[in-house]
Amino acid sequence: MALRIGSRGSALALAQSRMMAAEIGRVSGKVPEIIVVKTIGDTDQTTRLASFGGAGAFTMQIDVRQREGEFDISVHSLKDLPTQGREGLLLIAVPERAPVEDCLISRSGLTLAELPAGAVVGTGSERRRAQLRRSRPDLKVTGIRGNVGTRLRKVHDGEIDATFLARAGLVRLGLTDAITEVLDPETFVPAAAQGALALVVREGAEAALAAVRALDHGPTHAEVDAERAVLSMLGGGCHLPMGVLARADGDRLTLHARVVAPDGKRMVEERGTGALSEAAALGVDVGERLVAGGARELLPA
Repeated sequence: MALRIGSRGSALALAQSRMMAAEIGRVSGKVPEIIVVKTIGDTDQTTRLASFGGAGAFTMQIDVRQREGEFDISVHSLKDLPTQGREGLLLIAVPERAPVEDCLISRSGLTLAELPAGAVVGTGSERRRAQLRRSRPDLKVTGIRGNVGTRLRKVHDGEIDATFLARAGLVRLGLTDAITEVLDPETFVPAAAQGALALVVREGAEAALAAVRALDHGPTHAEVDAERAVLSMLGGGCHLPMGVLARADGDRLTLHARVVAPDGKRMVEERGTGALSEAAALGVDVGERLVAGGARELLPA
C-alpha cells in the first residue's frame, strides 16, 4: 500500500504535511498522499478550546481514522498533541524545530509595550491571555478563534487592535511580513513543543515506521520530551496557562517553566538543567517543583 498522511485541512496544517511528505519522499523514495481530515477544532470556531479538552480538539478525528487504517502517518503541530491516551499510535519522529517564539501582530505597527491602554488584543490561548494580563493589565483581552488567515484579517479589518501568533507558523506560511514584534521567550514563555512537528505512525505499520524514523532530530525530541513532561505533571493540555521552554546545548538541557493565574496577578516559575539523555526526568523534576510551589492552585477549574 502506498504511504498516506492524515492532516487537518487548514493552510498551515497542509503546508506542514506537504513539507513532511517531501522529506519522507526524500528518504524513502515514496512521496505520501495527503488525506484531509476535518476536526472538531476546525469545524467549531466559536467554542473555547478548553471546553472540549484543548489539544484533543485538533487530533481526535485524525486519531480514529488513523487507527482504522485509513492512513498510517499523521503530521501534527506537536503542541496540539495530548500528552496521554494515544493507544496504538506512536510518536516516532520530531524533526528539527522551527522558531519557538510568539509574535505580536498589531494593526498600528506598535509593539506590545507601545500599545495604548485599552487596546483590544484577541487570543484564544489561556497561556497568552494570562501572560498578557500580567505584563499589560491595562489592555483589554478578548477571545478569538480561527486559523492564521482569519486572525490576521480580524486585525487588518479593525475588529481587534492586535493578536498573537506562533512565529513558526508564520515562517512556514511565508507570512513573516505580518509580524510587528517577535516576543522574547524569556518574558513571554511559549507553549510546550511550540515550533515542533510530530510524525505519528500507526502501530504495526512497518513501512511507515522505517520511512519516518529517519526524520527524527534528537536534540529537538529531547527538548519537547522535557516540556511535555512538565505539562503532564500539571494535568495536561495546551489550554493550561503555562509556558515552558527547553533548550539543548550539546549534551545538556536547560528548562524554564511558568504558570500564571488567569488574572495575571500570581505566578509560579521554576528552572532546571540536566542531561539531554534524561530530558523527561528533568521535566518531571521541574513539574514537581511547580506543583510544590502552588502552581495547581493557579489553574482554572
